[in-house]
Amino acid sequence: MYLNPKVAAGAVVEHRGGIVLLRREIDPRAGFWVHPGGFVDRGETLEQAARRETREEVGLEVEIDRLLGAFSFADSEVVVVTFAAHVISGEPMVGDESLEVRTFAPHEIPWDELAFPSTRLALSEYLRTASVPIPNAPSPNAPTASASTNAGADLRAAVAVSLALASSAAGGRAGVDEKQIEALFEARAAAHAARDVRAASLVYPPLIGHLRAARRHREALVIAEEGLALTHDPLIARLGDEVAHELAALEEERC
Repeated sequence: MYLNPKVAAGAVVEHRGGIVLLRREIDPRAGFWVHPGGFVDRGETLEQAARRETREEVGLEVEIDRLLGAFSFADSEVVVVTFAAHVISGEPMVGDESLEVRTFAPHEIPWDELAFPSTRLALSEYLRTASVPIPNAPSPNAPTASASTNAGADLRAAVAVSLALASSAAGGRAGVDEKQIEALFEARAAAHAARDVRAASLVYPPLIGHLRAARRHREALVIAEEGLALTHDPLIARLGDEVAHELAALEEERC
């Protein structure tokens, strides 16, 4: 068995001068906006998957125009491949896993309510490479309108993760750095208090890893359960399972 990434395919769909987005009904990120997309089935190409998901999620038959990008993140188990597409038939409709479907003019895109980093990157790339330049399209790394709300949590989480990575890579030193654990706990508290899913997805996995290295398995399991309840992140779920198995093995050794 190989714990490889999963591949998802999606489409940024142009329809009557706007971009079709759906508001998610299910976790992760229920209530946030995303372009149509989903996991690739065995036996279909990326383009076929993007067309199928668009048909299932928003009721539109589309034709693929070009590749926008393949988006992957160290803290995510999903690789998202996104295409630009245009409608050849159908009208936007709400699917089984969405609360709402809307066509947004470029200046109306809800940048601060997008579901995933890959959504933001794909939309930014679509607008950047459009045949006619479109105003009000932020760069992929630009802060969102709501950045001030979670700036503290995002900053502390980013700093803590950077410190943790630097500590693990610094000359191959062995041992547990309690300062790193303390910094991660502070970032975790900030992300949890702000209910910032993105920051939490950054900080919980390294915190769990440091607690495991320190043989603080019970704390690690509690943190994993807390992080999973907040983010529904499959990586945190897997780490929680691993910690639970390690804890069970330690209990068995004691017996």
